[in-house]
Amino acid sequence: MARLGIETEIVDRKLFASTVAWFREAKITLPTFAELAAPWTIPAAIREGLAAVGPDEAHPLNLFRVHWYNGPGRRAQVEVPDHVVLPEAVTGTKAQIVVALGRNFPMIEAHKVLAAYACLAPRVVTGQFDPTTHRALWPSTGNYCRGGVAISRIMRCRGVAILPAEMSRERFEWLERWVADPSDIVKTPGSESNVKEIYDKCAELDRDPHNVIFNQFCEFGNHLAHYAITGRALGHVFESMSARDPELRLRAFTSATGSAGTTPAGTRSTSTGCRSGRPSTPCATCSICTSAARSPAWCSTAPPRTMPPSRCSTGATEVDLFGAKKRAKTPMEVA
Repeated sequence: MARLGIETEIVDRKLFASTVAWFREAKITLPTFAELAAPWTIPAAIREGLAAVGPDEAHPLNLFRVHWYNGPGRRAQVEVPDHVVLPEAVTGTKAQIVVALGRNFPMIEAHKVLAAYACLAPRVVTGQFDPTTHRALWPSTGNYCRGGVAISRIMRCRGVAILPAEMSRERFEWLERWVADPSDIVKTPGSESNVKEIYDKCAELDRDPHNVIFNQFCEFGNHLAHYAITGRALGHVFESMSARDPELRLRAFTSATGSAGTTPAGTRSTSTGCRSGRPSTPCATCSICTSAARSPAWCSTAPPRTMPPSRCSTGATEVDLFGAKKRAKTPMEVA
């Protein structure tokens, strides 16, 4: 299995076909990155189904809540991602400092479910991860491994958390409720700063071919999702503010980097003049929009053009997670 980069073609068609059958049996549908970047484009039937699903339930429909547009109750969508503007009395500066809130994500109340989905889903839809035999290993000091376990469970995969033994009791209590087996919580020596020990354990577990380590530091899906999804959401926050005050200018983006996954969101939200809300036409000068034919799922104005394999029934074509349609070598139908 490739450890770096990201595959955009199906690597193992036999495994892909068996995985589709596995997901069909479990009634699991995968959202595209484009749908998570613009969740109002999620099919109405799915959005209606979500109304009956709690945000903390281990239900596959919660995959469609892995975005920045959940409201404070984490059930309904909002027009603009939740955020706060810090007052000058707190910051000591006249510049408006805006903080996007990740607390509205499902299951773990943190945005790391997005990073986890962004790492696992590309492996699944390219036929590189077998949910019946592989174990998804999620090394971190807390939220990423919780996100990985949550995403694994609702995608009917086996998820394993690897984290320091001295992390908070609350983290372990949550993991104990979500893992399939107590052995799926692997404790390493130390606490928050003992990252080396986590990856020493990963090196040991990597000898088993059934273990697949989703290292957030080198999984390109982590970078891609934050560029395509988080960057668009943060751009939308700024645009909602500038609509009220046209004199506002976006000067800087700051993220507290752990794996540096969120840094490409700054590249997306600060380097283009792209309208990130619900536009009807692309920006004539935006390099991302003008390259939409190459990367429609990345464009903040182009609508998503395709659906994931688990929802495809085209027969003559196949589609992938990233929104790029290509001709299938053989007809395929997925209910």
